[in-house]
Amino acid sequence: MTSRQRMTSAARKPAAAPEAEAVEAQPEGRWPFDVPHDPYLKIGEVQSMLAAEFPLLTLSKIRHYESIELVHPHRTASNQRLFSPADCERLRFILREQRDRYLPLDQIRELLRQLDAGQQPEGTHPGRLRLIDDAAKRPQPGTRLRLTEVADLTGVSVSDVEEMVDAGILAADPRGRLTAQAPDIVRFATMLLGAGFTLRQVRSVRTSAHAHAVLVTNSIATERARKSSVARERAIASATENSTVISQLYRALLTENIEVELR
Repeated sequence: MTSRQRMTSAARKPAAAPEAEAVEAQPEGRWPFDVPHDPYLKIGEVQSMLAAEFPLLTLSKIRHYESIELVHPHRTASNQRLFSPADCERLRFILREQRDRYLPLDQIRELLRQLDAGQQPEGTHPGRLRLIDDAAKRPQPGTRLRLTEVADLTGVSVSDVEEMVDAGILAADPRGRLTAQAPDIVRFATMLLGAGFTLRQVRSVRTSAHAHAVLVTNSIATERARKSSVARERAIASATENSTVISQLYRALLTENIEVELR
């Protein structure tokens, strides 16, 4: 084909129909790279897509992640947010790191920075990159946490954490700090509240746990009274073992009683 024939053929091709509002694909410079970056999903559609795995995900939380630049949805001429499948996977990664590894948002930001830079070692999970210590997923025993730290670790708002303290679900020390177990308590309490339980009902679980904690500590009173280091270690080991047995017994009893009620 001559150059004149090629020009004539190109001229005959129909022009693409203009759209009411042009949407450009996002630059594929952000992780994940192997997922389409074409923005066409509205924020409500994104929430619906992730709802099965993250039932507590709200529109305001998605907007918050955008405001702190963890996700970067496209904005149309009318300022409407449009998300791509890559944005959805990025959101899923953020939510999983908060839920499963208890990572605060600043560490998730560093993970995403590394992923965006292509620094993920081949064959490894994105959540196990350099500079991020796996020990960070859980506070060390004996650690005291501020309400803001618990909120950051769990993705729950500070006001919701305060509400759990006021309801007696969380125990704060005189300085207003919470225990290392607080993130787990908040996480599971939030799941129950999302399932329709009330704060008072969730508190009843804490009341039951306190009663059994007293039962366990009373059972090792003799060892604790001896004050020696050997006796202390023996008391701790016994308390740990008894706590595990009580937890397993409670789970079996709870399952049995639910089965009976549903018959």
